[in-house]
Amino acid sequence: MRTLIIYQSKTGNTEKYAKDIAKAVNADVIPFKKFKEKMIKDYDTIVFGGRVIGNRIQKIDEFLRHYEAMEGKNVILFSVGMSIVTKETRLNMISSNLLDMYHVRYYQLRGSFDYAKLGGLEKFMFANSLRLISRDPNATADQKMLLEIKDHPIEFYDNAGVEKIITVLNKLSVPEA
Repeated sequence: MRTLIIYQSKTGNTEKYAKDIAKAVNADVIPFKKFKEKMIKDYDTIVFGGRVIGNRIQKIDEFLRHYEAMEGKNVILFSVGMSIVTKETRLNMISSNLLDMYHVRYYQLRGSFDYAKLGGLEKFMFANSLRLISRDPNATADQKMLLEIKDHPIEFYDNAGVEKIITVLNKLSVPEA
């Protein structure tokens, strides 16, 4: 079984997950910007990983435009974001990204966050959100936690989530008897 892992990463979190998974299962790995639909025919399994901004998996819509070409293939999606992974956040991501419309396996991974690695527009939007939170007397504890991470990067690697994806990919590669 040949596997292709495609990723969309801005700060390196999703790229690291994609490359680690690829190494573990001997898959090919490329950034989304190098992906071409004609590549699909050469693989049995297609994996897409994208970073999350505001409950949206970046480039997911562009990737899923190729869904018809993936008919008969194993399709796995994973997202990387700051949210703590729970059943509720997973269901919210599935709903927000319309993943229930497709026959895919979906995994939510928690990633790191470093304000310094954001682009100008993202820094502006994040700083604006922090200003609103700091002025909101009804801000939740989770929202207030965001006030701290601007100056204190979060380092997190979801070993358990990566192992789940690797386990599924390894099971898919075993021929049926």
